[in-house]
Amino acid sequence: MKSEAISRDIEALERDLLSLRARVEGDSSSFATLEQQVAELRENLLRTRENMAEREARLAEKRQELAETKRLESLEAYEDNLRSQREAADQAAIAATDFLAAVDAYDDETLKLQRILEEMRGAFGSDERVSEVEQVLQGEPSRLRGTWEAVLAATKWRLDEPAGDGAAAEELPQHLQEAAQERRRGLIKEYFGKT
Repeated sequence: MKSEAISRDIEALERDLLSLRARVEGDSSSFATLEQQVAELRENLLRTRENMAEREARLAEKRQELAETKRLESLEAYEDNLRSQREAADQAAIAATDFLAAVDAYDDETLKLQRILEEMRGAFGSDERVSEVEQVLQGEPSRLRGTWEAVLAATKWRLDEPAGDGAAAEELPQHLQEAAQERRRGLIKEYFGKT
């Protein structure tokens, strides 16, 4: 009969519908759970980004603090710098004294050679021995010129600076103090560039 077949179709459709409704409820529940998880993940991500930004800021502050601390520690260690500067000054004074002694010895030898030359001229006239001594004495200024110029450059800027320069420099405006300091650096670089 046709009504029985239709009844079976209706029952089958009702079962299918019931099954589909159960799936819809399950999928809706899963979807709601997923939405809740996505919302939680968004919130966690936001918190993590905020924490990361805070840590980055703290890290930058700590790095800056470390740099400043190292700078201050370096300044506090000025006694080491003073000691090193004094030792360098002592070595420079010893070297300068040795240099002056060597220049005196050189001058003595040069004067002695000039006296010998005069005596040789009187005794030998203008022979080859006299010419040899004359050539040595005439060549000395050009042979030592570079050395004398380097010594002069190393000492000139120190002698040109007035005594008590520190106090006078502090009275100058900042831009003039900086210009004077730059001039000193330039003279030092010029000196070391020639040697």
